[in-house]
Parts: sequence; structure tokens; C-alpha cells
Amino acid sequence: MEILVGRHQAAVARLLWRFVRTKADLDDLVQETFLRMVRGLPGWRAQQPFSHWLLRIATNTGRDYFRRQSVRRRWMVEPNATESDAPAPEAIDPAGDPAARAAANEVKALLAQLSPDERTLLTLHHLEGWGLAQIAAQFGWTLTATKLRAWRARGRLRTLLQTNESS
Repeated sequence: MEILVGRHQAAVARLLWRFVRTKADLDDLVQETFLRMVRGLPGWRAQQPFSHWLLRIATNTGRDYFRRQSVRRRWMVEPNATESDAPAPEAIDPAGDPAARAAANEVKALLAQLSPDERTLLTLHHLEGWGLAQIAAQFGWTLTATKLRAWRARGRLRTLLQTNESS
């Protein structure tokens, strides 16, 4: 088990970094992904690449996180930031320089205003480079429905950008 975690931890963390705002949340999601992996190993089919299967688990973990955060925002006031809320470490952060990191944080803040499915779809498609067919297969949607969801999500994001620019 340690070998699997060691081999895939960086890739899982890179993917999940797109979903979180704090290092503590990132660590929790990476750990949750590997726990789900262990529970799901009996269902893994050897004819599919292990890394693809594991990244699907990580994607679902991130999607569930988005959903939990949406519920929390509706019902609770966020606590004050603490030291554990520091941004993800640079080793995982794909934005090397401070300006790129600031831009990435702005994108995360805008995406946080979308629904969990919209955030997940746009994150996977535009930030992680997944194809729409791959996303459709991941979530059990038809390709047509996925294209429509992506189009609507981009429209909502465009509206948010225009609103933020005019403010």
C-alpha cells in the first residue's frame, strides 16, 4: 500500500489542489482519496490503468468537497483564517511565481461562486485538460448533456467576471 501511495501521491495532490484553498484541506482530501482507494480496491478492474482509476476517485473526492463547502457556506459563517489555512505548498502549487499564484487564487474565488458540478466540470476541462467525453464518462452524463453543462457553466462564469470587473 505504501508503494501505491508513494507513487501516486503527487499526482493526486496536484489534481486536488484545484479544489481546495488551504493546505489542511488538501491534506485531508489526499488522505480521503487514498482511504477510498483502499476501500474500492476489490472493485478495481486490472484491465484499466490504475492511475486513471485513482484520479477518478480523487475527482469524486474533490467534487464531494465542493458540495460540502456549498452546504457550509449556506448554513455557517466561516471561521477566521488560521495558520493551517496557509496556501498549498509550492511543491504542489502549479503556479511558480507570485503573480501566477495570485491569478490562480482569483480563478478559485470565481469558481467558488459556481455550483459544485459546474466547478468540477470547468476545473477538469479547462484547468486539468480533460476532454468532455472523459468527463461525461466519469460522471455518467451523456456527451451532449456534458457539452450543455459546460456551455452554461462558462456563461455563468462569464457573467461573474463581468460583474466583478464592473464593481
